[in-house]
Amino acid sequence: MIFKGLDKEFLEGLKDKDNPLHFILEFEHKNRKSFIVEIRKNFLDLYFLGHGIEVKHKKRGNQYCLIASKYFNPKELLKTTPKTIVKPYGDKRWQIGFDEIENYDWFKEIMSAVLAQIARHRNGSISEGVSEVNHLIDNRAVNKNGVLVIDRQVVYPGSRKNKMDLLGLRRLPSGKYTFSVIELKNKNNKEIEDVFTRQLIRYIDVVYDKYDDFVETYANVLKQKVSLGLLKAVDIAIATKNEIEKRDIEGIIILDNYNIRSDLRPDGLLNRALRDWGKVGSEYTARLFLKTNILDSTFFLDRPRAEEILNRFKASN
Repeated sequence: MIFKGLDKEFLEGLKDKDNPLHFILEFEHKNRKSFIVEIRKNFLDLYFLGHGIEVKHKKRGNQYCLIASKYFNPKELLKTTPKTIVKPYGDKRWQIGFDEIENYDWFKEIMSAVLAQIARHRNGSISEGVSEVNHLIDNRAVNKNGVLVIDRQVVYPGSRKNKMDLLGLRRLPSGKYTFSVIELKNKNNKEIEDVFTRQLIRYIDVVYDKYDDFVETYANVLKQKVSLGLLKAVDIAIATKNEIEKRDIEGIIILDNYNIRSDLRPDGLLNRALRDWGKVGSEYTARLFLKTNILDSTFFLDRPRAEEILNRFKASN
């Protein structure tokens, strides 16, 4: 079962330079240090600072629309683009039909206004959503020991409670690839203390149990991303289920902006997380990753190494 991807009409519309949908790819190409386009179930999420703007095909009226929260309404900031093209979409959102966007300059002004509203709404704060997008942006290429991040906020259909922050691909010794499940905790989130047993192993179970569906879905998503220029052409063969074990699906916990000084106190969060990590069975592989946005196995810590670093830090302070 393929649970993500665009239909042929949507895909061809994006690639057609005479179609207003193509403005999305043009804008992404010029802003890819901070702006992400992700493929969903026949719609797009356009991400900036952790917030999404949807691009959906509305069957009623047969049109493609930009749709987002009322907090990110661009109307008051538009100077050249007619404000009248911004219309309400229910009580809490607005919409703009692509058939009303006459040229790229209008689209650029609309998106710049939306992004400005998002930045104002964020008020300088860094959320886990911001960190997720930063990791996505910085890991759109893969080296020998790295992880190619291919999606964020991943939910297998019918499994809403198991929402994975990031999903990646990593290379096996065979040269083929399998999935990495990545959970991010920003600052000193209290969930750190039981993140290994409460979240990580559950997510690994979902990917392993539905492995064939994940392979089929993301082989399709990668192909579509390459065709749209969202990803460089990559030679990635994902291993079949009979070529892997569950422990090959590596789980990575990222502690982003973690203040390790808090662990100078008795029974700090990282101390509790290490105890939780010790409960993970041998059929799972878990890694801890601190701070940097570049996902490379050079910086992944196993449990003894993480414990050693924590003890050294405490002894030195």
